[in-house]
Amino acid sequence: MARAGMGVAALPCYLADPDPELRRVGSPLPDMEVSLWLLTHPDLRRVARTRTVLDFLAYHLGKRRALIEGREQSK
Repeated sequence: MARAGMGVAALPCYLADPDPELRRVGSPLPDMEVSLWLLTHPDLRRVARTRTVLDFLAYHLGKRRALIEGREQSK
């Protein structure tokens, strides 16, 4: 509905900001902020494939941090 211009929606910045058919009508909502944690069982922390996935996610999420946090609008 928001994309069709028939209303507004509270959407995550990383999802809505890149969409050229959507626009912000205000600042990011502080009540929607959450922390992102990458967790694993302590016994698996040093397993190569687990470490590879965690490192991959940390790197790529870190590169897009500004978009995820709503500090960058990529249109």
